[in-house]
Amino acid sequence: MSDQPPYGYNQGGGYPPPPPPPPQGDGKTKVLSMAYNTAALLCYIPTCCCLVNLIPCILWLATEPKENRLLRFHALQGLLLACVWIAVWIIFTVLGLAFGISMSITPGGSGLVQAGGGLFLFLIRACVGIGLLIVHILGMVKANSGVMWKLPLIGDIAEKNS
Repeated sequence: MSDQPPYGYNQGGGYPPPPPPPPQGDGKTKVLSMAYNTAALLCYIPTCCCLVNLIPCILWLATEPKENRLLRFHALQGLLLACVWIAVWIIFTVLGLAFGISMSITPGGSGLVQAGGGLFLFLIRACVGIGLLIVHILGMVKANSGVMWKLPLIGDIAEKNS
């Protein structure tokens, strides 16, 4: 007989090592039992969709523990990004109203100037809106891949407070 144990026999005497612990609990949110990356993705639903992204942002900030920094970071950054979107919308609405009122009370104002100014304001608003939409889409992609992607200014605020 040889000194080698038979094939498949564990010489250590028994049981295999325990599996590694799952990261941050079980990898699911406390409230909806949703994967962390999917939950973080929901925080970046574009704000133009009736402010739907505010619901998951506030929900994750209220229910997830402080140890879950990735999800809390994306929730806070998504919330701040929604605030930026709302502020930009308010600014362009006020500018549009001010431009319309100023053109209507100007005596002898040309309709061509009014149309050109309105078109210019619309183009700027569209470019800013498309830029914010691209930021939201990038945030969704980064959150789904589990990356802590920081936006300028609001990313630092979100990182400090998450």
